[in-house]
Amino acid sequence: MIKKLLSIALILIGFETLTSQNFNLVYQFSAVTATPSTGTVDPTPTPTAVGVTSGSFTANGIGSTPTTTNVFAFTSWTTGTTPELTKYFEITLTPQQSYVVTLNQMSFYMGRSNTGPQKWCVRTNKDSYTANAVGSTSLISASSTGSIINVNANNEFNWGSIPTNSATISSAWRNNCLVTFDPSNCSNQFTPFNIRFYAFNATSNAGSFRIDSVVIYGNATYSLGVGLNKITHDINAKIKLYPNPANEGYVTVDAASSNYSKIEVINVLGAVVASHNNTLAEEKIKLNLATLPEGTYFVKVTNGNKYYIEKLIVTK
Repeated sequence: MIKKLLSIALILIGFETLTSQNFNLVYQFSAVTATPSTGTVDPTPTPTAVGVTSGSFTANGIGSTPTTTNVFAFTSWTTGTTPELTKYFEITLTPQQSYVVTLNQMSFYMGRSNTGPQKWCVRTNKDSYTANAVGSTSLISASSTGSIINVNANNEFNWGSIPTNSATISSAWRNNCLVTFDPSNCSNQFTPFNIRFYAFNATSNAGSFRIDSVVIYGNATYSLGVGLNKITHDINAKIKLYPNPANEGYVTVDAASSNYSKIEVINVLGAVVASHNNTLAEEKIKLNLATLPEGTYFVKVTNGNKYYIEKLIVTK
């Protein structure tokens, strides 16, 4: 019996490896225009890839009219020295049915008007937008020497040497920014990724921040029964949920081991709506779900670099 289970596991692992696809999603913003205004949603056709559906870039909480054609550029960013969380650019990537998606890196060009934001960072919904993705940067060409960008210890991009001459800015604004996504929460996901660009520390609210040539690098893997009876990393590791459907305002999670670090309840949009950190090395945990609406959720148990997922139905 054990040999048979191992054979099934190896077949599935081999199948997933054969159907694994790397992708590069490229956003060029070629249909964006300032006059007439194309508004806060990029009308450019979205890139396509096997295993993932890409949405359009949106501008949220900031100006309603692009300031420049063929790039994503808007005004009304905060002058504060920390991100204002209601002001951001956003893109949503949704794993297609029966696929799990890993995001590895993203590169983009950026620029500012002479009074625009001097700092910016990238975050995702996979940690509820709490941490900045690891950043790095490089100059595109020698013409960019007037606009050095660096990255501080908090993974905030900083415009270190700010040109004051408009001609210098227009000819040298394209600086290559690179972010690396956290593999602990951006690997093998079956719920949507929301990626946000926060710009801040503007000299004036009238100043603009712009991005162009965004490329997202990742991998999509076909996975039988994703989110339901998916074999994850260990064929003998199981999560028990009861009651399921949960109709009494709570669910008990039996992780079959006390070695896990955390339990998360994730909705269908990929947001963590309940969580528990295993500081007391407890094997069974009762989670309060009284505030959650009816619907489908996923319970994720993390143990080191492994995780296990089971589907949960909440009813009232």
